[in-house]
Amino acid sequence: MTANYKLDAMLELRKYLWEELRTREIFNEEDYWSDNLNENIVPIIPVQQAPELNQFMSGKKHIVYDKIGMSYEDNWLICCEQILFTVYSTSVAEINEIRNYMTDEFRRMDESARDINRWAGLSDKFKFHSVHIADISPTAPSEELQGFFSSEIILEIKYSRDTDTNGASSTLGRFL
Repeated sequence: MTANYKLDAMLELRKYLWEELRTREIFNEEDYWSDNLNENIVPIIPVQQAPELNQFMSGKKHIVYDKIGMSYEDNWLICCEQILFTVYSTSVAEINEIRNYMTDEFRRMDESARDINRWAGLSDKFKFHSVHIADISPTAPSEELQGFFSSEIILEIKYSRDTDTNGASSTLGRFL
């Protein structure tokens, strides 16, 4: 069977974060209905799509994400990445709400990873070992979007990908 390298831990984390933000009513998915697509848009978007969605997100809080670093520890099976989430809103209170939630959710390191691993929406190709807040910037007027405030939240994640004995992604591999 061919490996699927389109799967990415960052995308799995994004799905988990969106589910949590909706469940906790920090975001209302109905606020992001697109008549053009005839579906709701998830307002956690990759940095590459931000210019395309700026008009749709006009005045609405949203989060832009990107992978900013990747390394390995002594054990090459554990990937270490940093994910940058930039929160945009016209309200400092909304940014604070998102920052406070993400701090509480992801400051627990191994327990944060445990919660993600137990989430039913997680691909069986990943196992998270640790997720923690690496940095949070102060809230300030956005340089990118006029009329918005922004704050950056950096999460450091440690995870393993389901691999075969040669280290390639596989459906037959085993986790650590």
